[in-house]
Amino acid sequence: MNKEVRDRKSVTDREEIRTDGFMVHVRLESPMHLGSGKADVNVDAEVVHDRWGLPYFPAKRFKGLLYESALEVTEILAVCGADRFKQKDVDQLFQHGCSTETQLIIPNLYLADYEAICQEWQLLEQEYGEVFQPLDVLGQYTSLRYQTRIDRETGTAADTSLHNLRVVDAGLEFYGQVRLLGGTLQQLMLLSLAMKNLTAAGGKRNRGFGEISCRMEQDGRDIQTILIGTALKEGVLA
Repeated sequence: MNKEVRDRKSVTDREEIRTDGFMVHVRLESPMHLGSGKADVNVDAEVVHDRWGLPYFPAKRFKGLLYESALEVTEILAVCGADRFKQKDVDQLFQHGCSTETQLIIPNLYLADYEAICQEWQLLEQEYGEVFQPLDVLGQYTSLRYQTRIDRETGTAADTSLHNLRVVDAGLEFYGQVRLLGGTLQQLMLLSLAMKNLTAAGGKRNRGFGEISCRMEQDGRDIQTILIGTALKEGVLA
């Protein structure tokens, strides 16, 4: 394929992208601890989960992480001498400290086939409530990790420092339909860069937890690669 054909195909792909929204996929590349702020006699740090025991990625947290990632993108661009996107563009997209006609609506992100899974667990709970409990369901998607604090003087585990936390298992993916009302292609490009830059979430990241990767799809097609490629070609990172 020669350059002229490639350029024409790139323009066509870009024009076919709708600006009203997309499906986001978040894959856990390592175990992740999205803390719920709750604990009990068995677990010192619990993860966020619904009434059935299914873990999910809260919308508010994901949107906050995406906002921070978008700001990092603008800082990277500034270092590179590019000025396509600035902090004001991020603030307008996320309506951070300002009001615009654009609305970025991000829902809670759930496991694939979430509704069907909920129905199945609901039926099991109704039939065998004494056997199937939310914590049993949660245990299918999570595991417990134990940690201690090292005493610097003795070089051994400090007394009473053993604690545990629950983590969502690596390999799981969370999904959600992001809506961008009144959005533009430029804003989609900014989101694509922010998604690519977002590689960590949750707590204990310095312990190897929380590595993630994000994808954007529209009608089952990868639009993130197209958007980033367009941004690169148009000199966003030049």
